[in-house]
Amino acid sequence: MTRYRHRAGELLVHADDCAALRPELAAFGYHPAGGAGPLRRFTGTRPVPEVLAALGGRGASPNHVFGLDRIIWGDLRPRPTNNKLTPVPAAGHIEVRAGVIDTGIVLKDGEPHEFLGTRVRFDPEDTVRVVRGEDGNPVGSAGHGTFVAGVVLAHAGPAVGVRMKGVIDEQSGDAEDLAVANAIDDLREEGVTLINLSFSGQTYEDQPPKAIEAALARLSPETVVVASAGNRGLRQRVYPAGIKLGPTVAGQVDDKHALVLPIGSADVTLTPRVADFSNFGPWIAAYADGVDVLGPYFHPGYPAQPPDEVPRFNGYAVWSGTSFSAAIVTGRIAALMSPDVTARDAAGKVLAAAGSLTVSDVNGSGEVPFVS
Repeated sequence: MTRYRHRAGELLVHADDCAALRPELAAFGYHPAGGAGPLRRFTGTRPVPEVLAALGGRGASPNHVFGLDRIIWGDLRPRPTNNKLTPVPAAGHIEVRAGVIDTGIVLKDGEPHEFLGTRVRFDPEDTVRVVRGEDGNPVGSAGHGTFVAGVVLAHAGPAVGVRMKGVIDEQSGDAEDLAVANAIDDLREEGVTLINLSFSGQTYEDQPPKAIEAALARLSPETVVVASAGNRGLRQRVYPAGIKLGPTVAGQVDDKHALVLPIGSADVTLTPRVADFSNFGPWIAAYADGVDVLGPYFHPGYPAQPPDEVPRFNGYAVWSGTSFSAAIVTGRIAALMSPDVTARDAAGKVLAAAGSLTVSDVNGSGEVPFVS
């Protein structure tokens, strides 16, 4: 059993390596089946770990699968609340400053949640088909994209819009390497320079996922990618949050590539500290509130509840996870962007104005930026 998740019978190979590897892959029954950018998809029936072991890791990688760990199947579930976010009257001109790659937008009667209103842009393929269980309530992660987009907008201001790209499966909560890479490329072509990635996973040999890494490398240097650090309570680096572009030299800033910010969750119910569920470690760039974050969730009265259960779902919910910590940081960055302030400049301002959180592990204690 592998510790990473991947698409069965799929390998990703760089276009430059295809000629050399094609005969070996063919011997394992793997043949070209399309691809994205410089990467090509090969499909076959032999188990991926077996083929990779035979190749010695040369030139091929799994088509990794990332997910919303513990968000929908574990103990980090959305809960009803008496609180609401006040819908913001749309400004005369909405400027799309952030891209959200997630499950997509839930529609009711053809319209997004009232809090999102006209401030979210999406194509038909970026909407969500709500999967319902026997009780009629949603099964899976359909509401995740709407919630994340809502948290971004709650911290970004009335004139700010988000662009949704729906690639995460609404039932399983899974997203594949190639699909995420395609969405990143689409946002780049649309001129979006701030991207939120609220999902994570482990990878083969702890190496960056090939397709996503290549797509991030194609982004302009002023672009910022805010990524959730995962909800396993582990020190281990996960991806895509753990991707580092270009050389990493202590004390130096790499200004030739996009900036990737891994964001963990803080629990501020008492003295601010790292949330029990949040991944942690020196690879985390900053922490933000991540416990009982308020956001838009379906519509009043749905999901259905027992008659005596209070509070009731009122179109909003509270949800915990690094997904929403990342969304808070994305919203704060978007709020500061302007024609004269790039996403990278705005991210620097947000982190410079942040407080600090003491993080302790086997290597001692240190202070990390805390966006409260």
